[in-house]
Amino acid sequence: MLSDIYLGITLPFATKDERTHSEHVLKWLLGTVCQLNYLYLTRHPETPLLYNSGVRYTPPDQSSAPPVDAGKLRQIFSILQSMGQKPEIGQMVGRLVRGAEVFLDIPNLYQRKRGDCNELVPVRVAELWRAGIAASPLLVKPLPNSQGGLTYHVVVTYLEDGSYEDPSLILGMGGKSRTAERKEEIRKNRERLGNYISEAQRLIAAGEALPMELEQEIDQMGFVPRNGFHD
Repeated sequence: MLSDIYLGITLPFATKDERTHSEHVLKWLLGTVCQLNYLYLTRHPETPLLYNSGVRYTPPDQSSAPPVDAGKLRQIFSILQSMGQKPEIGQMVGRLVRGAEVFLDIPNLYQRKRGDCNELVPVRVAELWRAGIAASPLLVKPLPNSQGGLTYHVVVTYLEDGSYEDPSLILGMGGKSRTAERKEEIRKNRERLGNYISEAQRLIAAGEALPMELEQEIDQMGFVPRNGFHD
């Protein structure tokens, strides 16, 4: 069993070509986490759906990392050395402490109880895949951040109609300042749920599907939590 996999990579965004290449790598990483989550859900069908899980949005790991105290960081290196760890382990820990973007799968995300868009979206995509809905992660146009770089946002795109779902917004991104947008995002999900229920009723009336099968499929879609959304 491989409990953790660490990719010690840095993605450049200085030029247009670098940006295009780095965006491709980001999409590949997101797709990989989607696949891992999908496999996890097939092995663990009892897993709570994202909007029932208690997970909330948190700002990206890299942009929200606190300032690093160089003295304390040296203490960490010294402790690792006393434990017999190799120098590259200290380098890896240093990169994580200074700020690294983390991609968590479902079990690690649910244990942490908070995640940013690159962790929330792969859960939703995997849930939709399991329910037979064609969806994928989509990188939203980047905006300049306070560190002088670019901040990307990730949403779910429905391949059938091109519409979007933003799990980060639904799960608290922006706080009260984005309440109106959050309510609209929730409204869209309720509408999606209603559309699938109407189609299920049509299929049942036409004798083209069994009620129990469609009920299970709709329940797996995870559009609306069982106890409703709480802003």
